[in-house]
Amino acid sequence: MDEPRVGIFWIHEGKLFHAESSPRSKAAHTRISIDYATGHYAAWFIMGKRGILEELPPHMRDEYDSISRGRVVYLLEKESYVIYHGDDYNESIHREIMEIFNLPEDATIDGIDEHYNPLPEDFLF
Repeated sequence: MDEPRVGIFWIHEGKLFHAESSPRSKAAHTRISIDYATGHYAAWFIMGKRGILEELPPHMRDEYDSISRGRVVYLLEKESYVIYHGDDYNESIHREIMEIFNLPEDATIDGIDEHYNPLPEDFLF
């Protein structure tokens, strides 16, 4: 059986847009978790170089937070995977993430987090 994975993903128009991951054993270890080594910002830049962002409308290609995103991490203390995501996450995407990341049903937690929603167009820093 394949090893469970940790990683990041994006959602657009109610569907999984892009996901990337690594096996848990090859991921980055912290004191509290095992996480994918590449962040959304860096991955977005690479996705642009590979032409993946061409599938999005032009006004959504500049910023990694222009569409919903999420992350799968393994929490050491809980001995569980957590799928962090924004509001656009749905049952269909959940099943796809569970399959793509090879996550165990009995050790996976759903973790909604507003951080993973796209920033509003009128957001000011």
